[in-house]
Amino acid sequence: MTDRMPRVDELLREEISTHISRSIGDPRLGFVTVVGVETSPDLRHAKVFVSAIGNDEQRVASLAALRSATPYLRTVISKGLRIRRVPALHFELDPSGDRGSRIQQLLGSLERGDDPKEGLAPLPNPGAARAAEEDA
Repeated sequence: MTDRMPRVDELLREEISTHISRSIGDPRLGFVTVVGVETSPDLRHAKVFVSAIGNDEQRVASLAALRSATPYLRTVISKGLRIRRVPALHFELDPSGDRGSRIQQLLGSLERGDDPKEGLAPLPNPGAARAAEEDA
């Protein structure tokens, strides 16, 4: 049974990605990529980690569009996958892309011999994005 959860997570990721790119026409939805899915062992809840391109306002708008499309996504997933229970989907922003670009900036400045603190974007704070989501 330990092998089942990663397979379910991957199937959900593929199915959600497909339907986000093809059938959600919400204008608030920007360029969004489903990075991963973590499903609870009882299949009642699934955290869907997404990466969104744009500023904080665009990311929050994309997240709001995904959250409003959740009932539709659960319906199409139930038709596309043969699982007994379709989990409740909880969308969250994945900060790893922002952290990766900051690391690239730091490495580039060190390679050039620059002061790594000059001209760098501030370190992404996942808590700030989450607070902005709650305000929206």
